[in-house]
Formats: sequence, C-alpha cells, structure tokens
Amino acid sequence: MSRSLRTPLAILAAGLLMVLADAQNAAAQIIISEFRVRGPNGATDEFVELYNNSGADHTVSAAVTDGSGDGYAVAASDGTTRCVIPNGTVIPNRGHYLCVNSAGYSLASYPAGNGTTATGDATFTLDIPDNAGIALFNNSVGGGSFILANRLDAVGSTSEANVLYKEGTGYPALTPFSIDYAFYRDTCGDGGSITAIGPCVISTPKDTNNNAADFIFVDTNGTSAGAGQRLGAPGPENLSSPIQRNASFTVNLLDTCAASSAARNRVRDFTSDPANNSTFGTLDIRRTVVNNTGGNVTRLRFRVIDLTTFPAPSGFADLRPRTSTAVVVTVDRPPCASGTSNVTVQGTTLEQPPSQPNGGGFNSSLGEGVVTLATPIANGASIDVRFLLGIQQTGNFKFYINVEALP
Repeated sequence: MSRSLRTPLAILAAGLLMVLADAQNAAAQIIISEFRVRGPNGATDEFVELYNNSGADHTVSAAVTDGSGDGYAVAASDGTTRCVIPNGTVIPNRGHYLCVNSAGYSLASYPAGNGTTATGDATFTLDIPDNAGIALFNNSVGGGSFILANRLDAVGSTSEANVLYKEGTGYPALTPFSIDYAFYRDTCGDGGSITAIGPCVISTPKDTNNNAADFIFVDTNGTSAGAGQRLGAPGPENLSSPIQRNASFTVNLLDTCAASSAARNRVRDFTSDPANNSTFGTLDIRRTVVNNTGGNVTRLRFRVIDLTTFPAPSGFADLRPRTSTAVVVTVDRPPCASGTSNVTVQGTTLEQPPSQPNGGGFNSSLGEGVVTLATPIANGASIDVRFLLGIQQTGNFKFYINVEALP
C-alpha cells in the first residue's frame, strides 16, 4: 500500500451495517428507492424502482377499490397513473418492483437474477416531465383517492409545486441533461459524501421523509447537473433481482493469519494504466465470503454503497471499481504457521449497462460470475473474491459494499 493511500478503510464485513437501518425505516412499507425521468435515449428513458421496506414479504392489496383491476399506483404530479402494481403481487422483503417507460428505457439488459435482466415488472409510455414529482399510492382509483392519507411515498424536486408529490422541500432541481443518471436512496448514511471518512451506519434505503436528505444523485460521467456531483451509475432492480442479504453472509480477510494490509489481503500495484482508469495503478482487495443463508446461493453480487471517487478533492483517493479476473494466491490459514496453500480468488465483473467508461462508482454493482444455478455456493461454504479498484488520484480512501444474493 502506498503511503498516500494510508487510511485503513477497505471493505466492511457484511452484516455489521444492519441495526440502525431497520429501526430508522420501520414506519414505511413500500417506498420509491431509485428513479430517473430522463436518460441517454431522451425524455422517455425513465424508470421508477420500488423497495419493500416492511421487514417481511409484502402482498399488494389496494386500500381503495373500484373493481377494475386494482393495486398500488405510481403517479406523476399531473395526477396521471404511470403504472399499477396489481393486487396479489408479492414483493419479497428487501425486494424490488420496477416500473419503466417502454418508449425509451435503455437499461433492460442490466443484469438481474439467474439469467434475467432489469426489464420492467410494469410499463408505461407517458413521459414523466423533468423535475416533476412522483408518488406511490395505496390504490389505483385516482382522482380524489390520490390524497395524502393514501400516499405511501413521494419524491420530487424543489421546482415541484404540488407538495403531495414530494417530501420536504424536494431534491435540488436538475438541468435536464440526457445522461445516464439516477437518484437512489442513501444506503450508507453519509449522504453520498466523498470526503466523510468513517463506517456506514445503515445498509438499507434511508427514509427520513426528506427527499433532499434521502436521495443521492449519480451519473456515469460525474456530471454537475445541480444536485451534487459524484461518479456512479443507475442500477434498476426488479422482482427477479438479487436481494440485499448482509445479515446472511460473513466477509472475512482472504488470509486471516495476516494483517488486512498484507499483500495476501490487499495488493497495491503502481503500474500506470490510464486506459483502464488506473493512472496511478490499482488497489486489489481480497476477501472470503461465507454463505450463512441456510440454503444454496445461485446468484451473488456486490453493490458499492460508499467510496472515495470523482470528484475527490486533494488528499482523498479517486477510486474506480473495475472488472477483475481470477488469480491464484498463496495463503496461510488457521492453525496459523501450519503451512501454506494455493487458493483461486475469483474476479468480479462491473455490471453493465449502463456503459461506465470512467469505471464504477456509487451504486455500481460487481457480479460474481462463477456462482450460478449450476454451480451454487452451498450453505456454510465460501468463495474467495477480489475487488479491483483503479486509482486516478491517491489519498485517504474508503470502499464499502452490500452483499446481494438469491438463494
């Protein structure tokens, strides 16, 4: 490790982030967790992702009905429903439901579950205007049934005049660039700060009923569009997507007989590789991930919830998560000093689309491709993995992930 990369924060063991999150969000059930109302395909390249925050599987059942195929409605501030989650739909605990505009949605190939991708669970074609508010209601009747008492959640910008369609004063209004951006709920607790060095205090979506505090703006170029600036990526998730399961996994050092900064657990390579967003070399973090779910795991990936990245000020590292390949590492494992052995440390893949030419960032996901339906991780078994980070600027650093899996 170089002297300029001196902060001993690397990757938090999964499962240690859970306590504060559940208490904080206990009041909400289904919330809006990620969205955008424009993308590279223009004004209709949009999606609204919902998240089950209830603590148990949730079966959709409309509170107000009119007998015409009821459910929950996602509506824009023009009062028009964009999509309906039908009655009887089961959204798993910490699972997602995805509404997309089929006229322009460009992220349908983003990986989801076992052989599935992030296609919409429901679709619409009417554009949601830039900076307009979006609300989720416990019914799909519309009109006088779209009221505060029936609202489950809302998000809108400061320019949205209808307070029914936002919480607090709203998120900062955006300049309407057609870029690969998203707003997603903070899942670390530091509001997407690049310079706040310290552990995450939550790992599930933040919900304080204040859009400005709860949502983080990211895009694949680190654009300054009016709502904060940080490199990251949209990551829409649907009913088939893997679910955050920090509590069901243990993440250990690859070599528990060595220090976390030892080469078997963390490798600093100074080879300059600008073409791969690694002008000042790379940082390679190796870990052993143990399955404690009680069953086979058939899909495994890791979502970046906090790191130092572009535009990091002087003194802070600019890290770019990137795809890595498998390597063989010689380790010493308990009983320590009893002998060494060679283990294969599997690479992880930066999942695309969206294209991330600048490397990954906030909300990017890193998939573990050797875990499949045909080659699952059995309960109690483990897999050795590595996370490769390109370095565009040296300095203090942090890197935290959530574990997402399907049993």
